[in-house]
Amino acid sequence: MLVELIHNPASGTFDEFRLDVLSRAFQACGARVRLGRTEHDGRFEIFPESDLICISGGDGALRLVVASMARAGLAKPLCVYPAGTVNLVARELGYSADPERFAREVMAGFLAGTSARLTAPTVTSDGQPFVACLSAGPDGQAVARHSPALKKRIGGAAYAWAMVRLLADWPRLHFSLTVDAADGSQSVLSSAAFYVIKARHYAGSWTLAPAAAMASDIFHIVSLSRARRRDFIGFLVAVALGRDPARLAFVQSLPAHGLTIAAEDEPSRLAAFQVDGDMMPVQAREIRMSETAVTYCLPLPE
Repeated sequence: MLVELIHNPASGTFDEFRLDVLSRAFQACGARVRLGRTEHDGRFEIFPESDLICISGGDGALRLVVASMARAGLAKPLCVYPAGTVNLVARELGYSADPERFAREVMAGFLAGTSARLTAPTVTSDGQPFVACLSAGPDGQAVARHSPALKKRIGGAAYAWAMVRLLADWPRLHFSLTVDAADGSQSVLSSAAFYVIKARHYAGSWTLAPAAAMASDIFHIVSLSRARRRDFIGFLVAVALGRDPARLAFVQSLPAHGLTIAAEDEPSRLAAFQVDGDMMPVQAREIRMSETAVTYCLPLPE
């Protein structure tokens, strides 16, 4: 069995020693390992003889690999070692952060075959796949303004610090969202901030859409009709306490098969969007479920 172990050497969380430990852990389980790496354009070489692709990184690295495989028309089972900042997909699918335990559980899952596979229909932003979440609003601006150097030192807390700094220059954004339901019906929302949710978790262990799941063939839109400082803080408090934010009067949550986004004014047209924890180079316009899917090799706990 050949495992292709892909990493992003430019990532702020990259750790060469940890990568070596993970490689040795797979070899101790009887696998052969070949190392691959993502490039700046997200492309990389998939070895044709690879049986399993393992991404050592976070949701952003996973997104690059999924997008590159989709462009190449490749279909191989994936697993994700949680070496990124937040690791939403790894959290949902139950991958261990201990490299030796991770390798043992993934190898057991691989040998179990289809009983340890999860098929996740792909959601795309303007034709490009993403894996967990996309958003615009105060937290999107915080992602754009965070310090990569600080993130390398303190991890996800760098986003929280960027949010605190944002309080002095709070964004006022206005979007029109056209939501396409699976049954073909449409809804139009006026939004000051919104989230496109595919994975169950957001920003760690938080949940914005309780019904969201990787295996679902829909995604969820969580939209705030207003997002003043006090509104957004109330939203965050509700989520932190484990409550469904849709219970708030200014929040709507809808399952969707498609979404069209239109910025209503100049500040909104210049606003930063984030996808899987990374800033987007251009704003998203069309979010759609695609006909493709990603197959994850699930871990089998010991």
